[in-house]
Amino acid sequence: MTLINEIDQKRREIRTDGYAMSIGEWISIYERKELDIHPEFQRFYRWSEIQKTNLIESIILGIPVPPIFVSQRDSGVWDVVDGLQRLSTIFQLLGILKNENEELVKPLILQGTKYLPNLKGLQWNDPAQPKNELPSEVKLSIRRSKIAVSVILKESDVNAKYDLFQRLNTGWSALSPQENRNCLLVMVNKKMYEWLLHLSQHK
Repeated sequence: MTLINEIDQKRREIRTDGYAMSIGEWISIYERKELDIHPEFQRFYRWSEIQKTNLIESIILGIPVPPIFVSQRDSGVWDVVDGLQRLSTIFQLLGILKNENEELVKPLILQGTKYLPNLKGLQWNDPAQPKNELPSEVKLSIRRSKIAVSVILKESDVNAKYDLFQRLNTGWSALSPQENRNCLLVMVNKKMYEWLLHLSQHK
């Protein structure tokens, strides 16, 4: 088989689509449970508060944010393959992020940054002290900001999303080989992952 034949074959196996989505749209599909960000992964790798704030600062300043990679299930639901921390940070800022037990995570309180020191102490909503809330025009700007999505369509080869996860995360994140295996198992068979986790805690 020639190189051209190999390329043609793999291109047929991996079907993708891509476009830009507003953060408001990301929020909507998360709230409608059409997006699974796999909060189980949080135990393997978690951003610091300043890393989260730096992402929000980038969005506010219009600095491009890397695309989110998702794979599409037969049901149409998207599994996040790469972009967990970015989406989790945005959802936590709005106070809608849920952990793996479906419990709301404490809303994000922003830190001061080099370019926007006045972000310090601000959050999305604070009914008790409205002065600690982000200005309404900043909230609107965040909702309208866009983040590109690359979708591995359901017609793709079944192994494509796992290959993509390894490709994106093995070389670019602080995950150990075992943490990568754990994340892949969550995506392949969550019940088996939970079973193995339970066994690992049994003396």
